[in-house]
Amino acid sequence: MTNRPDRPPARHWGAAVLVLALVGVLAGCGPAATRTDDADVLGSVSDHLEDASSAVASAELAVRGSAAGRLPAVTADVVVGDAAETATGAVHGIGTVVLSTADAEKVRGDALDAASDAVGPVAAARTWLGRPSSSADDVLRALDDAATALDEASGAVRHVQWARTAP
Repeated sequence: MTNRPDRPPARHWGAAVLVLALVGVLAGCGPAATRTDDADVLGSVSDHLEDASSAVASAELAVRGSAAGRLPAVTADVVVGDAAETATGAVHGIGTVVLSTADAEKVRGDALDAASDAVGPVAAARTWLGRPSSSADDVLRALDDAATALDEASGAVRHVQWARTAP
């Protein structure tokens, strides 16, 4: 067996190929987010806001139905329990989103605040359903305020999203 000093061992070639492959992967994962990327991600934020809005609306319907005596307590509790999970999931979903520009990140932060603030009134609705000794007005007012904040956050997200996709 002859040792050829002019030819590097195969393991050196393998290492070189591995290093080049890693450099290529890392270059593709860099912070090269574009306006379209932010628009797509903002679409996800918008979807999560819709989930939170749906949760608030479900809780409101359950409280109204229970207060009017048209919805059994166990059914209302299940509806509001599911709404609480949905609202919490929306907060988590928005919280995991990363955007590349300051204005997109600001509306994401505002959306996160609105979704987070909606969890409290939904939880309060569930508490009220467990012991409805008082009027449902305070609970409904808090749910209405949460719905308004979510609508405003959704509008702001759509505005920035539209700006990212406009020519």
